Amino acid sequence: MKPRPVEETTDLPDLTPMIDIVFLLIVFFMTVANMQVQQMVPISVPIAEKATIPEDRSGRATVTLKEDGSVYFGPQSVLIEDLPALIAQTKASNLNLKVYVRADAKVPFKEVRAVFGAAAAGGVPNVVFATFQSDK
Repeated sequence: MKPRPVEETTDLPDLTPMIDIVFLLIVFFMTVANMQVQQMVPISVPIAEKATIPEDRSGRATVTLKEDGSVYFGPQSVLIEDLPALIAQTKASNLNLKVYVRADAKVPFKEVRAVFGAAAAGGVPNVVFATFQSDK
């Protein structure tokens, strides 16, 4: 009896697990990106001629003022009286915190000033405004 010839096999790595992981990462990032977009409360942001886009957008707590007088801290609806405590709590984990104010164009300035007071009471002197750049 003649011996069987040994078949030559090449040891190629199995790429299936790597493809699965890449697919899961793509799904994860698409989901997270979608959640980021949904967290913004829709408002009509005012237009400013000399608006600039800051390079560093990190370390912000977003406060949104809607035309109907409602106040949001991030995506969560809050009372203006609770805002200083929430800002102070957020500042405890981020010492360089800035308050990012998104106010509807029709909101009276006295309500925006109340957010300034809440930020100061929460220990955050840095307030940044949301505006659109005009085409001029």
